[in-house]
Amino acid sequence: MLPRFLRDRPDAGNLVLKAAVCALALAFFCLVEPADWLVCPFRYLTGLPCPLCGMTRALCAIGHGHLRSAVELNAVSPMVFGLFVGGLIWSLGQLGGWFLSRPGSSQAKVFAGLLLLLLVHWMWRLAHLAA
Repeated sequence: MLPRFLRDRPDAGNLVLKAAVCALALAFFCLVEPADWLVCPFRYLTGLPCPLCGMTRALCAIGHGHLRSAVELNAVSPMVFGLFVGGLIWSLGQLGGWFLSRPGSSQAKVFAGLLLLLLVHWMWRLAHLAA
């Protein structure tokens, strides 16, 4: 049986799922050393880096405290790691009632901004490959 404060929240299932995904991802990044078998399918097929190339290794590097290596692998990785941390804190805070939810939250804007940043970073990487 769920606690009363969770039963009264229609979004409790979504918040628990978000918190679990963020917690599992952060645990993975902090505990796992990425192996050389990690291969980007886009790079394998085209020979070009994709917008997320190096992201898994970079997030694991951050999880192990190697920020410089992470930025060298993918410069956007610190922001992505921060989104996982923020998502976990926000979801738990919502569940605990510490943060008030606002209708029309800015979550979509954050992800749209991240997508734009990833695309700009990708274009920069491709331009430096051509030079």
